[in-house]
Amino acid sequence: MFAGRFAIFAFFITLVSAIPSTYYRRAAFTLQNGKDAIALNEKFKTLTASSPCKSGEEACIGGAFAQCSNGKFMIMPCGSGLVCRALPLVLSAGTSITCDTAADAQTRIANTGAKSRRAAFTLQNGKDAIALNQKFQSLTADTPCAAGENACIGDAFAQCSNGKFVTSPCAAGLVCRALPLVNSAGTSIACDTAADATTRIANTGAA
Repeated sequence: MFAGRFAIFAFFITLVSAIPSTYYRRAAFTLQNGKDAIALNEKFKTLTASSPCKSGEEACIGGAFAQCSNGKFMIMPCGSGLVCRALPLVLSAGTSITCDTAADAQTRIANTGAKSRRAAFTLQNGKDAIALNQKFQSLTADTPCAAGENACIGDAFAQCSNGKFVTSPCAAGLVCRALPLVNSAGTSIACDTAADATTRIANTGAA
């Protein structure tokens, strides 16, 4: 009886010791995967549908999934409530590009231990974007403007011509927003998903 119980106990110890250590701590590649995902997402913020690309290249543009075909990005919007993000792989080295909720994407990257560094101008860019978006809410197509001035009016992109705003509706699922620049001081005005625009501003630390 004792011998039988000892054998079962010994088997249990052997089984537990055989469980890979990755179950108890992060794998060697986990942190780097997070850093790589952050770097890709930062790069994606600088891309537009007109950016040059190589066939088969995948990216995220304005919160939508993009794949390069014949030197041009083809845009495929994500489902409702989702945004395109580079995500760290879990079981092996590398990253994936897919549609996910902004909150889940942030959590996955945070779980790797990787953190993005904010530049000195990042917070101010976020504050400036918030201020512009608040200003845009008071504008109409009849609001006086200066030649070349850009704005958002009723979720559409607007540009001033001859003292009057001319509006250009964004593509389906996108809205016009002032966004904080990533690599330099300032803001841009572009069509984006509402979720992605909110996340970009939140990531600057501006409230």
